[in-house]
Amino acid sequence: MTSAFSPKKLNALNTRERQQATIAQFNAAMDAQDTATAIDIANYVVSDDDLSNHAFSRGWQLHCLKWLIIHHMNEWRNSEDNSEHEDKSIHALLDGLWKLKWIIGILPQDIGETRQDFDEAIEFMQHVYEDFEFSTAMVDKAQLDIAMLTGDAEAARKYFAQWQAADKDDMNDCEACEQSTLIDYYHFIGDYQRAAELAAPIISGEMTCGEVPHITYPSIINSLIQIGKFNEAQAVLQDAVDLITKSSEHFLWLIPQLIQLSVRLENREQAEELLDEFSHDIVEAAQNNHFHYLQYLIAVAPFNEEALEAARNLARDFDERNGNQYYQNQLDLMFVTPVLH
Repeated sequence: MTSAFSPKKLNALNTRERQQATIAQFNAAMDAQDTATAIDIANYVVSDDDLSNHAFSRGWQLHCLKWLIIHHMNEWRNSEDNSEHEDKSIHALLDGLWKLKWIIGILPQDIGETRQDFDEAIEFMQHVYEDFEFSTAMVDKAQLDIAMLTGDAEAARKYFAQWQAADKDDMNDCEACEQSTLIDYYHFIGDYQRAAELAAPIISGEMTCGEVPHITYPSIINSLIQIGKFNEAQAVLQDAVDLITKSSEHFLWLIPQLIQLSVRLENREQAEELLDEFSHDIVEAAQNNHFHYLQYLIAVAPFNEEALEAARNLARDFDERNGNQYYQNQLDLMFVTPVLH
């Protein structure tokens, strides 16, 4: 069956409308048993571009990805051995399993997803990874990512140890991404000195990939601030601003954190310039991503009372789900100035 899906009209919609349209079209395809169209819509929702741009909510992306994985697994199992159909099915299946580790690790960005949803997602990942005899490393890392996004230090320590002890295989991240996660972890648990030490090969450019150093900058810069290396933090922040603002829109979601760091380093002029240039695009891009909208509100909070109140409310929503005050504390830090030398 030929797919009836065409992305042209969807690409012209704003972010919120695009999600609503894909949900409606996917459901219609399922009702009509139009598998070809359902596959194209699901692939559109979990494409590499949309994973970077955050055009869709994490819960919707996971729903589509799980459906694709189950579909391609059934197709592969029912394929004739050594056939073209078998090769195509296993290729699509492995692509889905690669994306699964990313989507599940950032599922807590969606305020609509519960702790039970996280557990069920991990259980699904464990099951399919076991089926293919993959190492538990990426399952452990996904649980580490969930722990850090939910502000759970005890769980983070547990899953970090398991991730480090697990065997590596073809599902592991690249060397630069693994280094980035190490830095994020030590930053998260408050070992800022260790995080700063691990940042050296990334700052120097020795370790890079398509997303590193971009995604690593916030943890590096804040670690430098926390250990009192303010001049170095200022220099790395400027490198981050130069790189990310000149990069594609895939990294737009990082700008609110750079604004927060500019405020922390008392560079309010730079913070306001970034807000003036990127606020509209950031808000539009974050329509379906509560976490990135929260980071934007936290960035704006020192400049706007309404944003401060909105940030308090959304941070409280995240913390109530997560069972702590992690994001409310993050907001409070915006109003604590480090002692600069």
